[in-house]
Amino acid sequence: MLSMFKRKPKGIIAELALEDFYSTLTAMEVEELKDSLAHPYQLSNRPYMRDDLDKGNRTYGRSASQFLDSMSEGLSPNLRKRVLLEAVKRATDSMDKHFPRTKLAEMAYKDGDFAECERYCLEAINELDKDEFKDARNTTFSRLAIMYEKQGRIQDAINISEQALKLGQHDGTKGGYSARIERLHKKLR
Repeated sequence: MLSMFKRKPKGIIAELALEDFYSTLTAMEVEELKDSLAHPYQLSNRPYMRDDLDKGNRTYGRSASQFLDSMSEGLSPNLRKRVLLEAVKRATDSMDKHFPRTKLAEMAYKDGDFAECERYCLEAINELDKDEFKDARNTTFSRLAIMYEKQGRIQDAINISEQALKLGQHDGTKGGYSARIERLHKKLR
């Protein structure tokens, strides 16, 4: 009954057409988002204020997906997951989907949910625009290789490492994927 008297949000929420997602949040979750928005690390000439989220006329200047992805830092795990899933849902290209999926994969890995981690990593890899990530470090490949190795899925770790190597990926280690593949082949023997 009270919801019909609730004011429609303005501010960044309205500008990015996030009203439907915003309406699913509890009052505590809204406060948590406002706290995240007001952190001094926000990149802007003029720092955002808490009320810029749902009041006033401040704009964000990037996509809804990028806004949600940037807002996810520092949130409680449950809200962070919801915000990142919404970022993926609202993404319009592979780049906008990639970063929230990578964060979701890391969260799942830390929670010990390896099936979910694998799903997010594979979604990120399968939707890659190969040219966008050429010669860049894409952590989903190394996350999968590490996870597969820890699970004893050595051949899967080799396969994903070979795929990464073919795409010119770097895993941040001294020997890169080549050395990882050599080491994994030794484990197969």
